[in-house]
Amino acid sequence: MNDKSLPLQSRRRKWLIYTIAVIIVLAVAFPFALEFYLQRKLPDLVNDKTPYTVKISGFKLSLMSGDITVNQLKISTKDPKNKKITQIQGNAGQVKITDLGIMKALFKKSYHADQLLVSDGNIKIKTAVPDKKEKKEKKKLDISLNDLAIKNVTADVEDAGGKPVFKGENIRISLKNITQSSNGAKIPIAFKNPEIDGSNIKIGVNEFYEIHSEKVRASKNSLKLTAFRLKPIQDPRNYNSKNIFDFSAREFTADDFNISQDSLIVSKVFFSEPDLKVTSTGKQTVEKNKNPKEIEMKIGMKNIFFRNGKITVLQQDREKTASVEHFNFKLNDIVFDKNTVKEKIPFRFTNHDIEAENIYFKSDPAQAIRVEKITSRNSDIIIDGFRMLALQKNVSKDVFTASARQIRLLKNKSRYIGQKLNIDFSGIVIDRPDIGVSSPAKKSPARKKKVTPPDFAAKIGFIHLTDGKLSQTVQNKNKMSVGSFDVKLEGIYSDQKVLEHSIPFTVRKRDIKAKKIYLDAGKYYTFSVAGLTNSGKKTEMSDLRFTPKYSRKAFSRVIAKETDLYNITVGKVRIEDHQSSFERNTVIDLGRIDIDRLNCNIYHDLAPPDDNAIRYFFSKKLRDVKVPLFIKNINLRNSELTYEENAENSNIPGKITFNKFNAQIANVNNAKIKGRPTVINTDAQFDFFGTADTKVNWRFDVQDRSDRFTIKGDIRNLSAENVNLFVRPYLNVTLDGQIDYLKFDYYGTSAGINGKFYFKYNDMYVNLLNKKGKERKLLTKIANWFVKDDSKGEPEHVVIEKKRDPERSFFNMLWQGIMEGLKKYII
Repeated sequence: MNDKSLPLQSRRRKWLIYTIAVIIVLAVAFPFALEFYLQRKLPDLVNDKTPYTVKISGFKLSLMSGDITVNQLKISTKDPKNKKITQIQGNAGQVKITDLGIMKALFKKSYHADQLLVSDGNIKIKTAVPDKKEKKEKKKLDISLNDLAIKNVTADVEDAGGKPVFKGENIRISLKNITQSSNGAKIPIAFKNPEIDGSNIKIGVNEFYEIHSEKVRASKNSLKLTAFRLKPIQDPRNYNSKNIFDFSAREFTADDFNISQDSLIVSKVFFSEPDLKVTSTGKQTVEKNKNPKEIEMKIGMKNIFFRNGKITVLQQDREKTASVEHFNFKLNDIVFDKNTVKEKIPFRFTNHDIEAENIYFKSDPAQAIRVEKITSRNSDIIIDGFRMLALQKNVSKDVFTASARQIRLLKNKSRYIGQKLNIDFSGIVIDRPDIGVSSPAKKSPARKKKVTPPDFAAKIGFIHLTDGKLSQTVQNKNKMSVGSFDVKLEGIYSDQKVLEHSIPFTVRKRDIKAKKIYLDAGKYYTFSVAGLTNSGKKTEMSDLRFTPKYSRKAFSRVIAKETDLYNITVGKVRIEDHQSSFERNTVIDLGRIDIDRLNCNIYHDLAPPDDNAIRYFFSKKLRDVKVPLFIKNINLRNSELTYEENAENSNIPGKITFNKFNAQIANVNNAKIKGRPTVINTDAQFDFFGTADTKVNWRFDVQDRSDRFTIKGDIRNLSAENVNLFVRPYLNVTLDGQIDYLKFDYYGTSAGINGKFYFKYNDMYVNLLNKKGKERKLLTKIANWFVKDDSKGEPEHVVIEKKRDPERSFFNMLWQGIMEGLKKYII
């Protein structure tokens, strides 16, 4: 019986069974057939469809399990000269992929595998030259891998320009539980229990830097790099940054680190013999993006160590501008996250331990700083052997030299809050500071630049400078010095607003002591103070000396015109401040000045040419003072004043002495502080010529532009012998006799002096002298016929009126007024 004799329904059932059987057979046989086909034809497909030649000794594929194994793989580029394709040359003992979704890979281009294994390989790759034509952004491949294993592989990957992308020998890598993230704000890849080993590693970070390491070893969450280096690879002129960094370390280790998509946590990071070189490119770059990118990951390190390190900073011409020859550095509990990255310092830490030795810093071509050692443990910073060096001389600005045995910055709590720097120390102690300033003979005019103060606040509990010295020289000549000083400041504060003032900080309390102060006071004088103390509003100075540089004869030879020569000493000065301010608008407002044991000698030689300049009164001189000034009281005690004139054609100088001089001066001012008195009143008491009891009152109003004044004086028991010291050079006369008193009651303006003069004397005799100082006997005898030898009872006053010579001082005018009165009485 044949099939045609069967019923139609039976024939259809039979064909259905055959069809199903064939489908089942094909379904079962297809994977084996495909596997058999690929094993035979895969190298031919690769060779025909790609620019590469591939040779495989063994190939296994399992569609059911998704496992692919390739043994003894060799690959090479057909056209090694074609730069438009990536050049590949290499071999591998085995390549194995497990649990690959082959169907998804073929039809959906989704590549998911459990493990990739590459062993015993040697590969060299040079990437193709990028196509300059614009291309549409390609869709990212869907690739994921759970485990990666590389065993005994040597790789050499370069970009199209021949720069290394990755090089390494004897590479062994095992990464498990790999996870990936498409979020750019997170770590792109994370894994657990990495095992990495390799030698002579070279990684191209970008077109400007490479990473080198002789040996890399990672095992059980520990990483170790031997002979590590971050190396710049281009000419410095090609870098679009301010600085170029070259960093190396003999050894780098990281222990107990864990990487996830959200964090990198490391227990310990260690650098042995780190060496950082920073070279300036001379370029000024502008920060394009001031707002830091938001990140969603956290980097945490419990401890980071740098041991036996050094730092060198070089300028573009390779000149060294900064260095640290040896340092040890430790930080604890370091955190870098989305909050800290927005700060000026993009990480935070709890404790630190720093030691640095032989530090050098060149701040500009004329100045440098050297420090023997810096130690900082947690909140205290100790600086030993600080020195500021002067590298140049005869420059157009001040050059400083300074040293300090030790500087201590105590309980440092300084930190950035956002973009604002908060400086906070409980105290600063500077031991034995020695500061020197070398100034040029003529400074270049300072260029005014508008500088925006930084956003900061500074709070310092105290600053102590102990056993310090200070000096200034101009062309190797001493201009100023302080032999010893101690300074204590408490409650120091500054910020952006305070920084704009003339004194860029405020102080709650101060205590200053200084000894052996010297000042070159100009062409003709020096000024010195044996001791000075200042505590708040009270200042005391002892043994002040304003001393001429020349003898009287030498001074007369060096001056071009008649000029007074001063020699002044003061035993003690006390100053009580009332409300002075030295901010942007300076105000001198003092409550009291006490001057004790002032000894002032004024010498005037009439031999040099006359000084024909106009002499202004004190009232005008005070009005011309620009700084607002008010001193409530000035008191002089136990003082002596001497005025001497070496009159032309005279054998002896004219001389006036004021012994046991005491004075009270009220309301010294320049009429620039509203609401304060403008009338200056002076009461003086002294012994004229050492024996004559004298009282003087002098008043004038600073606001009065006509310079009106009043001056009254009363001199008792004045001997003629003393008067002769000054009368003889001026009038060519001498007097014999006794003066009971001399009184004057004068008033006037800058135009002249007027008033009443009183004179009472006994046994007066006048001697007339010639120009050589010899007595003219005949004229003397005739003159004394007309001179009253004494004044009977209370004498009547004489009225004097003397026009002032504008080229003479106020005191010269007063003396001329007294001489005028004597003439009217005696001659």
